[in-house]
Amino acid sequence: MIWLNPLAWFALAAVAVPIAAHLLAHQRGERLRFPTLRFIPPTRIAAIRRRALDDVPLLLVRVAIVAGAAAAFAGPLVTTAWRRAAWDGRLVRVAVGPRQQFDSADLRQGLRRAVAWLDNAPPARREIVVTAPLTIGTLDERDVKAVPPSTGLRFERSGETPRSRMLAAATIATPTAEVRRTVTLDAGRTTVREENAGGRPSIPVDIVAPPEQQGRARAALEAVLALRLPIPAADRRVRVVLRGNNQPEQSGTAPVATAWMADAIARIAADPGLRAEAAAVEPQPTWQFASRNGTLEIAARADVPDLFLAALVRAVGLALTPLDDVRAAEVLPIPDRQLRAWTREPGPAPPPRADTVDRDDRRWLWLAVLLLLAAESWVRRRRRDADEVHHEERARVA
Repeated sequence: MIWLNPLAWFALAAVAVPIAAHLLAHQRGERLRFPTLRFIPPTRIAAIRRRALDDVPLLLVRVAIVAGAAAAFAGPLVTTAWRRAAWDGRLVRVAVGPRQQFDSADLRQGLRRAVAWLDNAPPARREIVVTAPLTIGTLDERDVKAVPPSTGLRFERSGETPRSRMLAAATIATPTAEVRRTVTLDAGRTTVREENAGGRPSIPVDIVAPPEQQGRARAALEAVLALRLPIPAADRRVRVVLRGNNQPEQSGTAPVATAWMADAIARIAADPGLRAEAAAVEPQPTWQFASRNGTLEIAARADVPDLFLAALVRAVGLALTPLDDVRAAEVLPIPDRQLRAWTREPGPAPPPRADTVDRDDRRWLWLAVLLLLAAESWVRRRRRDADEVHHEERARVA
């Protein structure tokens, strides 16, 4: 059993009203007729207050009326097996997709709206039907897992697969300026459009080298700019430190504990060009990774060959380039095998909430309160009739 409005139980304190009424009720003394008062000894008159409960059955009925009304306001709901079977026998179905109940070209947004709407629906089994072309990138595994497990999912292909898709623009660093690149994929060709974004080219790689190594450092950076790599986020920066053989290590570094730094280190270590240049040098050069104030720091010897230095800076630039999900960019339908794996039958109706119950059991309590009111009226009438008969008998005896 659940209570839809449990705060209403505070009204149960009102049972003190009928109890106090019975305790404080004014009792009139019964008048008796005597032929003479000469034989009654004189006594001092004192006020006597009566505090004993009178007419206990009537008091119990009135207390039951107040308690029943408080319980009815609290809104009981008894979750019986019959009621759960009735909930499981109902099915609430919503459709997501273009020209559907939740009309949205963005299936992810439409799926979230459908889940929110079903969460406020009355108790029943729930199902979402996605009706759309269902191309790769419109939905993925994370979107399916965001749907509650008890909600069924069904996918129906509808409409034509779009012939083209435009990828988000990326800012590219070139040797002369920064350009904004937009890629459009369609069934027949791929179109790349570049516009000058203005500003000087920037690369999130700094090289700290001795004065005699500054020329080599500039050449390595120019080689990275010639790759025309997308510029990563502003908070992702790398510093390459070239130290002499007798130069001590700088203090203030810390072990790498940031996800993007760990990913960049793995991509740098696996770069085939860098590994090939390192294998061609005797003795093979080494490099160390550390973190300093949110910057990934790579330390190497200053006497490394120019080709190795260029390969190292190139590997750093490639490691900072975001990896594009090529499958998400393709204008292809999601395989039927994947859709079948995401499809599931609706589960049993979830437990109801106070704000989603469409019918509760308070009507039975209100019916009981009405019956108790009728019983209270009958008891009072019987008591009044009994008092009248009692007074008539005493008057007849007198």
